[in-house]
Amino acid sequence: MDITIWTLVIFSILLGAMVRIVFGFGEALVTMPLLALLNLDFKLSISVVAIVGLLVSFPVFIRSRGNLDWSIIKRLLIGSIIGTPIGIIIVKWANEDVIIKFLGVFILLYGAINLINYYKNIYQVKLNIPKFYDYIAGIVSGVLGSAYNSHGVPIIIYGTLKKWHVTDLKNISQVHFFITGCFIVFSHGVSGFWSISLWYLLLAILPLIILTLWLGHIINTKIDQRALIKYIYMLLICFGIIMIVK
Repeated sequence: MDITIWTLVIFSILLGAMVRIVFGFGEALVTMPLLALLNLDFKLSISVVAIVGLLVSFPVFIRSRGNLDWSIIKRLLIGSIIGTPIGIIIVKWANEDVIIKFLGVFILLYGAINLINYYKNIYQVKLNIPKFYDYIAGIVSGVLGSAYNSHGVPIIIYGTLKKWHVTDLKNISQVHFFITGCFIVFSHGVSGFWSISLWYLLLAILPLIILTLWLGHIINTKIDQRALIKYIYMLLICFGIIMIVK
């Protein structure tokens, strides 16, 4: 691989990792389109993104595991397990382009409406969402995770609807991703997705991941956590646009 392409691949992966560290989701939606533009092998792309995402979420898992409501995590995980095979069926039989664009429009509108409301306070909605819907959010996450590597977005949208504190929102998303990510990485391995190129790429990235974690921590300390929700809405708008035009 040309050194310039190799450098751009590493930069794309680290950019996605930084997005996950700061916002708690979104690395695949940042990294996968960039790697596709660089013509990186698809199996290599999804494998390295999954492993890097696992590495990035591990410190949050260790730090947050004692301060979370694990009943929420359990319900989300059960839903994800149910949703995963549904996503695989969708990939095999449904029109992928139509579904991705439909989801992109929904995410774009959701982010835009809530961002406008953040500044203008047009409406106040207090939803008393029953715990049962944790399973539904998990199912949607499992569907999008197995089909389009986008399991974080449903959890973030659901968390904003339930008005989780932004710190809980990020931590729940990261811990949910870490646990589901273990299964995803394992499935990639047994499915023959791994290659020698993956290990070369990981060896080049690992030292930089440590630096990225450090920089992400600094950025997190500089951002007002109460204002972080508006950046999450902005990110959802960007991801919606990416899904529509890709």
